[in-house]
Amino acid sequence: MRDSNSVIQDADAVGVDNAARHKTRLPRSFRILLLATPFVLFLGILAGIEIVVRATLPHVSSLSLFVTSPLQQDGFTDSENVTIFDGDPLRFWRVRPNLDRVIWDYTVVSTNEQGLRHVGPVEPKREGSRRIVTVGDSVTFGYRIPVVFPERPENYDREALPYPLAMERDLRAANPDRDIEVVNLAVPGYSSHQGLAWLRDEIKPLKPDLVIACFGWNDINLRAATDRESMPTDWYHVTLRRVGSASQAVSHLVRWRRAGRPANAAPFAGPVLRVPIEDYVENFLEIAKLADAHGASVAVVGPVYRDSTSNPEEGERMTRQRDALRTAMHEAGIPYLEIPELTEHHHPENLMLFGELVHPNHPGHRLIEARLLEFLSRQRMLWDLSLPELSIE
Repeated sequence: MRDSNSVIQDADAVGVDNAARHKTRLPRSFRILLLATPFVLFLGILAGIEIVVRATLPHVSSLSLFVTSPLQQDGFTDSENVTIFDGDPLRFWRVRPNLDRVIWDYTVVSTNEQGLRHVGPVEPKREGSRRIVTVGDSVTFGYRIPVVFPERPENYDREALPYPLAMERDLRAANPDRDIEVVNLAVPGYSSHQGLAWLRDEIKPLKPDLVIACFGWNDINLRAATDRESMPTDWYHVTLRRVGSASQAVSHLVRWRRAGRPANAAPFAGPVLRVPIEDYVENFLEIAKLADAHGASVAVVGPVYRDSTSNPEEGERMTRQRDALRTAMHEAGIPYLEIPELTEHHHPENLMLFGELVHPNHPGHRLIEARLLEFLSRQRMLWDLSLPELSIE
């Protein structure tokens, strides 16, 4: 047996050993600093590169980063070198916020802080209000509504409004005691692919009672790849685009890699429709499902087009697209409105309703508004609102 002195000595030895270990262990804060140092240095290097790139190289806009097609890029800037667009990581482009009567391509454009052609900000939906959301392209946006010439910037018809804005104005006038909003989610150049992505992103905060969807000509444009292939809207790709556009160093790297890509690295696979007709129909069905899931009704407006003689091949694509949409909406029981006067089948009688081949003029927009309100009333989708009396010239 060990005596008590041996036990005491062993205990003293253990105590000394533990004390020594305690004295040699680094403080926790210092250990954290050592571990963090490589990451801090790495971030510092990245920050330095970013500072140098921003100071020495020309700025790369997010719009030019996301949209590489020269054909599409040309459409963003008018003959006066004016643009109203910025890049967007989800939708690739959007209208700039806080525009004040900017004249772009003979269109006077004002936007709110959210980049919408809307008087004032779109705030959280008020109790008891009725909110209509329109999704669409340049037709719904109101291209050249009103028409204005750069040399006469104040000489335009202030009563000429795109049909969504006119609907809000006229419904409010006919129902002065009601709170009515029409929020226009439309951007020139948008396809139904982009419109669906935007609505997915905005429908929850907007809380619409009714969604009206109208897309057409952009979807049947020919490109090297479809919008689904060239504009993926999943979380991963959107995040990559958001991070990439925030850094000028990354933006320049992407442009450098594109410029150095061999000419035969990505063979031309087109021409294909930006949105194949089956995808076009599916996008409208998804818009309807999305609206229903958020407690909103939905109405679909058939695409407009002036004539099939100016561009017969394009006119034939428009006809096939509209026929497919009409059939699918009727089969799904989704309210569908077609305005015959605004289709190629009523040419040349419809010449006075169009500014050019694709876009209705002010009388054309008045016709859309009148037919749409009548249709919504018949479908009992305007609740108990009174219809305005509209004169169609």
